[in-house]
Amino acid sequence: MATQEMELWIHQEQLLQVPWAYRDLEYFFLIGGYGCGKTSGDVMLLISLCQKFYKTPITIGLGGTTITLLRKTLVAEFQRMLIMTGSAYSDNKQDNIMRVGAVEIVMVALDQPNLLYAYNFSIFIADELDELPQDKAQQAFTAIQERTRKTLPDDRLPFSVFTTTAQGYSGTYAIVEMLKQLRQPHIIIRGETKANKALSAAYVKRLYSLYNENERLAYLEGRFVNLNTGRVYGDYDSARDSIDMFDMDSIQIVEIGQDLNTGFSKAVALTKRGGILYIVKTFSFAQIGSAPDIIRAAFPIQKVIWYPDASGKEIMTGYLEEIRSHDIDLRMGSVNPAVVERIFFVNKMFKTGRLKLFKKNCRDLDIALKTRQFDDLGKPEKGKGSTSPDHLCDALEYGIWRIVSGDRDYYDLWELSRTAKKKEGYTQILTGRSA
Repeated sequence: MATQEMELWIHQEQLLQVPWAYRDLEYFFLIGGYGCGKTSGDVMLLISLCQKFYKTPITIGLGGTTITLLRKTLVAEFQRMLIMTGSAYSDNKQDNIMRVGAVEIVMVALDQPNLLYAYNFSIFIADELDELPQDKAQQAFTAIQERTRKTLPDDRLPFSVFTTTAQGYSGTYAIVEMLKQLRQPHIIIRGETKANKALSAAYVKRLYSLYNENERLAYLEGRFVNLNTGRVYGDYDSARDSIDMFDMDSIQIVEIGQDLNTGFSKAVALTKRGGILYIVKTFSFAQIGSAPDIIRAAFPIQKVIWYPDASGKEIMTGYLEEIRSHDIDLRMGSVNPAVVERIFFVNKMFKTGRLKLFKKNCRDLDIALKTRQFDDLGKPEKGKGSTSPDHLCDALEYGIWRIVSGDRDYYDLWELSRTAKKKEGYTQILTGRSA
């Protein structure tokens, strides 16, 4: 198998070295900041393993949140490296098994932990474990633990490697704490974003300015910290971010995020001017069927795009006639975006000065943004009744996510979110105007 010299950052070097320096240890973690090179570290680990065992049969498990995402990221980079070095390999896409010499690499979706029980591994590499819900991450770890059990040809004990960005006190944190309680030896490697010398100093400086202290520790320095305490929208500053309203007649497009509840469906209207999104009005609809008439009365001459809660697809499609008659474009995602990502976008749009609120029209939202807290389980509070802050906040999140995920002016935030998930497609129901 051919080789190629590559510059490695300190945490990547450690990732390649520690399994052989500590041959009796089973668990290794690379907890890294965004952009620190976790994926390329995984690739170089795979390359080194293929070189070491090229002529000796072993089975390596390669896990990602989904097979699709795994193939688009880690596997794609691994295959590019194999091609660059002229190394032969085979890829059975039906069974998701690659072979490099005698090394078999089995791709497994970690969001389906039961699939792991079909295999026996000598080594397992799990990518972005903290992208899974905590219970799924723990189930995946247990399955990896049970199925990584074949001693390597050089008598090294089987071992597993977990590379991820820490998402607060989530799955990886719970697993590490469990290993501590069991007195099970393990190694944690910290991968700091600034250790990646390929990133410009200006880019790293901008990242540090964007995050608060806890977010810097987690997202840039690979530390376990509690990200879910206090206010949900900690980057919202009412004095700075709420402004006097301007004339809406000059605005051409209004985009509306819609939360759905029985008797008090909340909505938030946004518009863009000069690269800044303005929250211009809030709504509360006693009956969602009356919403098109109320929305059109508020914005009689503007193009209106409506983004409802995806869970209410059947409800919304039941009002197509009313929506079309009011010349409103209805767009619905197949599923709602992840809560953590929606909150991230809202906070960072405020922090970067690209989201402002009309204080006269949005006093209820101003209060909601200032008062919504995380609950005892670290989840954004869900209250009861029409005055609970979560309803308006959810409506804002739906609108912001749809806009930020599709507008090039906000691509930097989309990139920073690092979810790396495939964008959810829209089901667009044409209602008179083109998108």
